[in-house]
Amino acid sequence: AGRDVVMVEAASSFGTGTSSRNSEVIHAGIYYPPRSLKANLCVRGREMLYKYCTERAIPHKRLGKLIVATGVAETAKLDMLLKSAKDNGVDDLQMMEGSQAMEMEPELRCLKALLSPSTGIVDSHSFMLSLLADAENLGATISYNTAVISGRVGDEGIELHISESKELENHSIGSPVLPQIVLLPKLLINAAGLSAIPLAKRLDGLAQAFVPPAYYARGCYFTLSQTKSPFSHLIYPLPEDGGIGVHVTLDLNGLVKFGPDVEWLDGKMDDMSCFLNRFDYSVNPTRCSGFYSVIRKYFPNLKDCSLEPGYSGIRPKLSGPGQRPSDFVIQRGRMSTVFLGWLTCLV
Repeated sequence: AGRDVVMVEAASSFGTGTSSRNSEVIHAGIYYPPRSLKANLCVRGREMLYKYCTERAIPHKRLGKLIVATGVAETAKLDMLLKSAKDNGVDDLQMMEGSQAMEMEPELRCLKALLSPSTGIVDSHSFMLSLLADAENLGATISYNTAVISGRVGDEGIELHISESKELENHSIGSPVLPQIVLLPKLLINAAGLSAIPLAKRLDGLAQAFVPPAYYARGCYFTLSQTKSPFSHLIYPLPEDGGIGVHVTLDLNGLVKFGPDVEWLDGKMDDMSCFLNRFDYSVNPTRCSGFYSVIRKYFPNLKDCSLEPGYSGIRPKLSGPGQRPSDFVIQRGRMSTVFLGWLTCLV
């Protein structure tokens, strides 16, 4: 309200990065430390999202999720998750014995399970289309194929250096890319996803002590070749380092996906390639060999050769291998004009 809003998008369309390369799951808020931004925003945002999808007729469904313990040593971790979730305000969870869970899902094998009725799935593309319509109806301008390549933050305000994305495509590493336009916004929100941290480092005058290191973890998904889904709920193992485990996700068309796994990337991509989203999204078919053993812990009837390469996504993270998971970071910059929304790149 009262502002002229310009969204600068380096790609030729919206949502081509993390927004379209994920599980399309509406989470309940179970895993996060109490009073963290992740917990507060997930619990509040979940209900806002269901309400928005219902009002706008965006395809979605509250399928529910079972988090399963397949070994004796894991059952105590379920109790910890239940306590953490209650502290976060998630009050509809139900602890179940394995027999109860397996009655709900005959193909499932587990000793104990935690049922989350509020977890669901959403058509992320339809959701983004609706958000796009909202923005345009309110007068926002979207400039596609346009990249912010650098900028300056000072007492006199903000200066953004902008170029057509095609100018970045043939640049030589180490050579400067000259801006074609200089934009002078009153307010800047850095929501550049995978590029958020590299872009922040290119804003001259922004204290780099406040720019966290970037870590990237690729996750691959494999689809189940059989047509009929063996499950009616989402099935999740207990969380692992860098992710929440190779889980069963159903989409609104009934496709069954397993994933994502965790593969830490070296993060050595140059900035311009990062701005152009030149990350390697290929799915190596041989990675499925590691999927079978993990999935069969809770789905023992998974047949050999039934998994097919699906797609991959890349998680931008503020914590690396072996480190404690970081919370979202939202920073307000100098003169209250620069907001660094790291939460946008931590899905």
